[in-house]
Amino acid sequence: MSKKVLCAINPHSGKGRSQSMLAEMQAALPDFQWVLVESISPQYFSTNLGGFLDSSICAIAVFGGDGTMHDVVNGLYNSNNLSVPVLLFPAGTGNAFNHDLACFDCRTAIERLRKFEVQKIDLMKMTNGAQSLVSFNIIGWGLVAQITDLAERLRIFGGARYTIASLIKIFVNPYRSATLTYDGYQEETDFSFVLLMNTKHTGKGMKMAPYASLSDGLMDVLMVKKTSLWNLLVLFPSIYSGKHIHSKLLNYQQVQKITLIAKDEQPLTIDGEVKARAPFEVEVLPLALTIVK
Repeated sequence: MSKKVLCAINPHSGKGRSQSMLAEMQAALPDFQWVLVESISPQYFSTNLGGFLDSSICAIAVFGGDGTMHDVVNGLYNSNNLSVPVLLFPAGTGNAFNHDLACFDCRTAIERLRKFEVQKIDLMKMTNGAQSLVSFNIIGWGLVAQITDLAERLRIFGGARYTIASLIKIFVNPYRSATLTYDGYQEETDFSFVLLMNTKHTGKGMKMAPYASLSDGLMDVLMVKKTSLWNLLVLFPSIYSGKHIHSKLLNYQQVQKITLIAKDEQPLTIDGEVKARAPFEVEVLPLALTIVK
């Protein structure tokens, strides 16, 4: 019996690459059945995805970037369908998640769908008052959230927008006061940024958390306190190789739960989208999501 796959499509992601990848996949897998659902508004899948799922759907192929994947995963979470396997085709400009899975092109994604081997991975659940959502990639506060916000407005530069936004914001060198609590430890100080990672990579292949695992039941937390512009300029280029973790500026922890309380409501970046604000609590949901590996 042929597999029936729901295709969740962001037509605007990665300068329209979703449609060409979709056509390539359909041509390569003629025995599969396809249900095509196209996003028509922000958060479309997180709100409506459950209505397109039934017992005949064996997987979801996501055509977009990390933001589209976030929307789909939250649609599965909101409709209690996290057991449906998901495969992200690298149609975005960042594709941080695909870097962790070494799935850099459409052909690789097609072969993984053909073989159909699955695995379970962790998610991070963020709670902020009445708001609750899940993250498969990153949650960032402080400088990293401001970089993401600016990068979204620099999409004309494609994948380079993350580097450009980083340089601009580093020169501003913002910092905020917050109280951070994890594993019985509490600290109140001025932070440059706090970053929670489920994956190793963020942005365009930045190896932010080299010790991270998708299935260890822990999130990797990177904290940098208020520091000088010069120190930030030295630190950020080493992120691409992962050497930044040896810096004395960085506190790197692996935890199951963390709380951040800020004196002002600074935004959060969640899987590449600015979607919430501090204060917040995050806990790991072990092996909550099924993916086609």
